[in-house]
Amino acid sequence: MKDLTNEKPFISLSKLNSLIKSAIMDALPEMYWVVAEIADIRQNQKGHCYLELIEKEDNSTIAQIRGTIWVYEYRGISSRFRKATNESLRQGMKILFLASITFHEVYGLSLNVRDIDPVYTMGEMARKKKEVIDRLRKEGLMDRNKSLELPLVPQKIAVISSPTAAGYEDFFSHLDGNPYGYRFVHTLFPALMQGREAEASVIAALNSIRKQQSNFDLVVIIRGGGSVIDLNCFDGYPLSKEVAAFPLPVITGIGHEKDDTVVDMTAHTKLKTPTAVAGFLVSGVRSFEECLLSLERKLVTHGGLFLKNERIRLTSLAQRLSLVPIQVTMLHRNRLLTLHRDMKGLLRQRFQREKDRFSSTELALRHLDPENILKRGFSITLHKGKIVKNAVLLKKGMSIDTRLHNGTITSTVQSGKETGDNGKKQGNDLLPGFE
Repeated sequence: MKDLTNEKPFISLSKLNSLIKSAIMDALPEMYWVVAEIADIRQNQKGHCYLELIEKEDNSTIAQIRGTIWVYEYRGISSRFRKATNESLRQGMKILFLASITFHEVYGLSLNVRDIDPVYTMGEMARKKKEVIDRLRKEGLMDRNKSLELPLVPQKIAVISSPTAAGYEDFFSHLDGNPYGYRFVHTLFPALMQGREAEASVIAALNSIRKQQSNFDLVVIIRGGGSVIDLNCFDGYPLSKEVAAFPLPVITGIGHEKDDTVVDMTAHTKLKTPTAVAGFLVSGVRSFEECLLSLERKLVTHGGLFLKNERIRLTSLAQRLSLVPIQVTMLHRNRLLTLHRDMKGLLRQRFQREKDRFSSTELALRHLDPENILKRGFSITLHKGKIVKNAVLLKKGMSIDTRLHNGTITSTVQSGKETGDNGKKQGNDLLPGFE
């Protein structure tokens, strides 16, 4: 095979890298302030700090480079950063750093970080937090969970936490060991409380609780103390929205004394520590018990007053009732006397009316008495003791008697002639009893 190395000019890789290094150092000799996100950070045994720095756009990485903070400078940089922010450099943090560009023949291109501005990091975190808050307010979600009513007796608790989180044991110890002996039913929904996966983990726990929300009175999210960076997951929009729109009251105790996370702000009640959350729940039950005890005292007091007043009223009523028979007797006696008087008057009036009517009837009967009629010149003709009403009934030769006021005349019929309406039979105009 033909050896091509003798026909074309070439250089070694180390020589090429030396040329690249010289070119970079000549073209970019200065240091630059650069903004990037820490995708990864680690420290080796010698104390040097190695960074993976990235830039994102729409959640896609558009630039990436390695960075190094040598141990001599790292101690000062990390100390100043922690003092200013009360935080350590962590994965996911966006930083503004001063760096020079270096190229190593073996390790390639990297940035030599010489300083980090903590003010920018805190400002960037605050800016993102404000954006989330403004969005939630625009959507009307900031106070939605706060509008829910806390249960009178919060005893069925859904707990979102990591079993290994600081303060987890303190929460349950304080809750179950309360001095009043109240019993709480609590169910743990495990979740990560820091790191990149924490937000999705807590949301998954909330979704699990939502499916069985009728089994719980409220939800608590607790974790131990931590840095601001550890709490970054509680400032994101997805988790804050879930808490704000959750159908049960959410109480937070994520262990940060200085600032409120967005989840704290959207939750129903925000407390500093898990122990404070436990104390809040115990105080809720205690408040209900004190309300019952107060009602009991009022019931006893008012019941005693009521019984006393009723006793006085019944005594007064009994005294009045003892006078009732006499009063009733007098009342009925007066009524009977009045009734008797009225009856006598009515009977007297009725008797007089009947007497007058009887007198009128008697007078009428006297006028109708045959004797009185005969006295006025009338007579009565009789045949065989019966009054003759119609002359046509008499035959020639019949014997008749004519009764006068004084005496009777006996006659013999020679002839009879009917009078009246064309021979029609006339009625008897005399009183009965003369037949």
